[in-house]
Amino acid sequence: MKMLTKEEAKSIITKPVGRVSRLRTLLLAMKPGEFLLVERADWKWKKKTPSVMCRRLEDGSSLKYDCKRALDGSGWVIERLK
Repeated sequence: MKMLTKEEAKSIITKPVGRVSRLRTLLLAMKPGEFLLVERADWKWKKKTPSVMCRRLEDGSSLKYDCKRALDGSGWVIERLK
């Protein structure tokens, strides 16, 4: 074990307790103005796109995301708006 400074602790991406996907963890850790590329190989849901995850996080919170599909078919680009 070791003690951390505030800067070191803030640089570590953490996840909520329980079953949480890696995408949800990254979406919650994003700051406004940051972008995330979700590649097709990383997305395992068969019938839904990552925009569903964004909408679920937006419901009942002040988070806002813009999720768009890449034209080349490589995946989705997600921007945190606020």
